[in-house]
Amino acid sequence: MRDLESLRAENGTYRHLWDDFRDGFSVGSPTAKWFYFSAGSFTGDDGVVSTSSHGLTVVARGENRTTGEPAFTLSVAPDSQNGGLPGGLDHVKWLAYANHTASSGYPGFDAVPGRVLSFETWLGGRTYGTRLQPFGGAVDDPDDDLRLASFAANQIDFETYVVFDFFLTNKTIYAFYERLPFGRGPELGDNYAAFSFQIPVAANHPRAMHHLRISYDRAAGVVHWYVNEEEVFKVDRIGCLVDRRYLTLDHGGEEILVEPRQLACGMGMFTLLDGYRPTGIGLVKLGDGPTGYFDPTVGDPTPAPFVDPSSLPSNRLFGQGARLEVRRVVVSSAVST
Repeated sequence: MRDLESLRAENGTYRHLWDDFRDGFSVGSPTAKWFYFSAGSFTGDDGVVSTSSHGLTVVARGENRTTGEPAFTLSVAPDSQNGGLPGGLDHVKWLAYANHTASSGYPGFDAVPGRVLSFETWLGGRTYGTRLQPFGGAVDDPDDDLRLASFAANQIDFETYVVFDFFLTNKTIYAFYERLPFGRGPELGDNYAAFSFQIPVAANHPRAMHHLRISYDRAAGVVHWYVNEEEVFKVDRIGCLVDRRYLTLDHGGEEILVEPRQLACGMGMFTLLDGYRPTGIGLVKLGDGPTGYFDPTVGDPTPAPFVDPSSLPSNRLFGQGARLEVRRVVVSSAVST
């Protein structure tokens, strides 16, 4: 793959090996390959990073006192208790994006009409400590509930806040599609639909390594998800809801079609404790700011139910953690067919 480090055709299409981590993990400087996601005082860097000829490995920074396994240490209190940061930032434990700027000035790579922008990762990992979850019957299978812990390949448009991801548990790969509420305001509108969908698309196990690809055809307005070269999901009305059976966060609002001009690619480890799926109740109400939670089954104005409406620290961090392994990351832009 290093022979493909940069192949660019005269028509502007390209296939670029962004990183295989053989030279380490370069992060945090203007010339680094990666930057950590941050918002205000928050930085998503709750992991210990190592690299080898096999790629990148990240494990949760802490240690579970009972099992000795890796455990997350980073958490965010509700908005009213942390100086105004969105409580939903608690989702992010470790998250790094490719340090590349699109022609618009936003982080990411240009999505050129008539071409397909793709991000590929060879990715695996596992979660830890989820069986210690404190939510009782609100969790069916701790090894397959991405709310408790997960690892992921991430794509986001920082201009419109639409997101296209793969999230993985010990048992399942999920296509993840969302529009974050953080962009609501004068530029994008105060009431665009904000939501998160999790769609199970393939099996996983902790020793597996998967070739994951997400491709965006701007002219067609379509995003495709692929697992090991097989298409497993697509969205053809970006910014709009899909099947409510898979809706795990509903922040209400009006569905508006979105045409991202660029996408940034990343990788990370997460929890999603305010999610509603798969058991039909949120675990922890993370945010108490202006962004509301509605019942994903029926929508606005019915409020979403939670096991813990107060966001107790012991429920946000209960000894869960994750391990992320990434062999390489490839970015490409090809002619649309």
